[in-house]
Order: sequence, then C-alpha cells, then structure tokens
Amino acid sequence: MAKKLTSTYSDVKGLNRALRKLPKEAAEKLRGASLDIAEFVAADARGRAVRVGGVARHVAPTIRAARDRVPVVKMGSSAPLPSTSRSRRGSRQTVGDVIFGAEYGGNREDTGVRFGHTIQFNPWRGNKGAAGYFLWPSIRTHSDDIHERYSQALLDALRAI
Repeated sequence: MAKKLTSTYSDVKGLNRALRKLPKEAAEKLRGASLDIAEFVAADARGRAVRVGGVARHVAPTIRAARDRVPVVKMGSSAPLPSTSRSRRGSRQTVGDVIFGAEYGGNREDTGVRFGHTIQFNPWRGNKGAAGYFLWPSIRTHSDDIHERYSQALLDALRAI
C-alpha cells in the first residue's frame, strides 16, 4: 500500500514546506501549472501598467512569471531607467529603483528623488484593499480564477502520486 501523505498548513510558509515533500513528477506538474497561472497574471499586469503610463510604462516590460511550486510574478530589473525629460540627467537610476512607486504611488511630489532626479508617481493608493495600480489590481480581479486553477493543479499533482 502506498504511503499516505498528509499535511496541514495555515500560511504560505507551511504550504511551501508541504510542497517540498511532493515527488519530483508531481512537483514538475505543479510548477508547470503555476507558471501558466503566473504568466496569465503577469500579462494582465503588464497591460495595466502600460495603460497607467508614466514610470509604470517602464516597469511593464519587467513584469514576468517565474517557475515555482506556487504562482510567482516578479517585476523590476537593473536596467537603466530611460530618460524621459531634459531635467533628468545621468544613468544610475534603474527600473528596480522605481517599481514600488509605480505600483503603489507616492505621498509627495518629490517621491522618487534619487541621484538628483525627480520622478513623479501617481497618488498613494495605500496598502489595504484598493492598493496598487497594476499588479495588485490584476491579482484581485483574477483571484477566483487563480484560486480555482491552482487548487485544480494541486489536486492533479496529488492524484499523480
């Protein structure tokens, strides 16, 4: 008789701990499904970032899915932030330096001052239910679909054991 795997978890850390116990083939199936889900969310977030405009437009191409046991969307890079006005000089500011301001906004006009440059972000959206301009709205919009697809992928991976 096959060994029965049981796990109880109440947070993502516990889920990751339980998923590390999956056999290789089941983990690979789950990673593939997670990547598909993350790519779907990343594509929607990229589109939203382009529509938001401003500095979010430069963050958009860096929004990408990562292969993992759970859906993972990453953003930012060490690529130089393109100069968008004559007042910005130098090339030391990167896309990674502005991802949080692009996603969440800022409280003041001088938010984003670094290396002598001023970048104006959209108004602060907070860190609660309505937070974010492109990534979090995409996750909230598709949360039911994400939950359903990931739950099905997890069940399929467990059935493969």
